[in-house]
Amino acid sequence: MKEQVTNALNWCKSQEVAACITGSSLLDYFEGQDIDMFAYTIPAFNELLFAMKHDPMFIIADPKEEWKLNKWTSCNDYKFELSYNMISIKFKYNTCVDINLIYKKKAANVFDVLSSFDMDIICKGYDLKSKRTLDLTSGHGKIADWNRWNPQFREINAWSLNRLLRQFQRVIKYHKRGYNTDLVCLKYKSIMLDMAKYVDIWKTAKTKEKVKKVKSNSKILITIFEKWLENYDLNEEELLLLDKTIKEL
Repeated sequence: MKEQVTNALNWCKSQEVAACITGSSLLDYFEGQDIDMFAYTIPAFNELLFAMKHDPMFIIADPKEEWKLNKWTSCNDYKFELSYNMISIKFKYNTCVDINLIYKKKAANVFDVLSSFDMDIICKGYDLKSKRTLDLTSGHGKIADWNRWNPQFREINAWSLNRLLRQFQRVIKYHKRGYNTDLVCLKYKSIMLDMAKYVDIWKTAKTKEKVKKVKSNSKILITIFEKWLENYDLNEEELLLLDKTIKEL
């Protein structure tokens, strides 16, 4: 399987397009490793999309991903197909290696992509045009920390909270891959502690309702984060509650 990941990675690196490779594929090998490719523009996304679509080494195995592909390639205006200002379609290389092709509207270069991640250990990217690697990791080996380059950690408010918290599942995923993610979880907990004391300076009906929801959901998330830090295990009910609570923010 390691050889297949290497072959898939080499194919990606051979592309001459405005995009970069990031994520777990640039870490030490582990079973189930995938590859993330971020295109900086819609034309670059489409170039990679059709390169994989017409290459016999690639397939789309998931009907949902096939639906997304068909919807994207038949639309009249791409901007209406973006969800949270992004689009992603998953291919499989040689039926076994997942390759996630992603376009994010505000990610115009490799630094923009890396600075949007919550965890420093994955802040390494290989730019396909320059063939150079940008490394923003802290160099702490298997110990993950929160990403100091991510401006969302410095500009947190009740309305931007959801975009950051959607990445929390990575804390669980990388712990299972052998990384210590406590520092990242503790950072999320500190954010929730601040949000639980959030002061509404506008006092409109809309902001009152929003702040009320943020405060109540922050308390739930703090409890979940503490449970995770205590025994590194969340049952199915707790995982569903985690997902639901974050989505409500």
